[in-house]
Amino acid sequence: MPTSTENIRRWIEQSDIDYITNFIKAWIPFNAWYNASYPTLDSDRKKINKIKKDSNPVRNAINSYMESDSQEGLEFRSYLSSLHFNLQNSHLENSEGVISFNSIIKEKNPKNLIDNEIIGHNKYYLRRVDAGPLGEISEIQIFLKRKNDNTTIFSYRHDTYDLNHLQAQQAYIALSYPRKEQLRLYFKQLEPIIVTDLVQYTLIESPKNYYKCDSYNFIRDINNTNCYAIFVCKGLIETLYQLRNILFHGELIPNVATQKVYKEAYALLKLILDKIR
Repeated sequence: MPTSTENIRRWIEQSDIDYITNFIKAWIPFNAWYNASYPTLDSDRKKINKIKKDSNPVRNAINSYMESDSQEGLEFRSYLSSLHFNLQNSHLENSEGVISFNSIIKEKNPKNLIDNEIIGHNKYYLRRVDAGPLGEISEIQIFLKRKNDNTTIFSYRHDTYDLNHLQAQQAYIALSYPRKEQLRLYFKQLEPIIVTDLVQYTLIESPKNYYKCDSYNFIRDINNTNCYAIFVCKGLIETLYQLRNILFHGELIPNVATQKVYKEAYALLKLILDKIR
């Protein structure tokens, strides 16, 4: 009996590796590891944040792979490059937006106060009061005063960080251009969230501020001598966690593109697991 084209197609499909299932199998021991390592923390999110923040075997493993020119190091960086490429082409989203190495690191801006900075004849005061989840504020305050007599030229209060709202105020519009521009610049300095792009665009050779990963260059933080790959560590751990979430929460649409993403995610997670056996 001749073999049908449909039969061949089905057997080809059967030969495909389900990397989404492999990722789940790799996540289970990773989940067990961080539960055992951080028993006093009461949520996965807190444990993931702890892994990103402090020195530990997982963060050390990623840093070691990124710093090494061994075969494993080269493979790890190649998988990282492929994951970045496939994330860009798959457009996976969650409640926080698109999962991308270009915007995966979102952290609270530690700068929340500009305390009576004097420029020319003007004195600028801006303060951001944080509240609730990352990025939410309870108040933003602005006072622009004359330096010589401390009289108020402009004042502003709002419960949301919104540059457009500030610039729509008639009192702001009436200010001179230099004053408006300085307020805008200071306002931008107080953005509640700092977003870090993992891709390095300005390359420096000595000391090297980047990791060559096939077609991409990732940030190497030359100021963090304890963990040069700190940004890659934070970004990769967060990316793996978000891929786990959209999978476990039923938000993922399984298709060829997502299989490619989870193929690289699985390979990276497996190499990390090899370091924490």
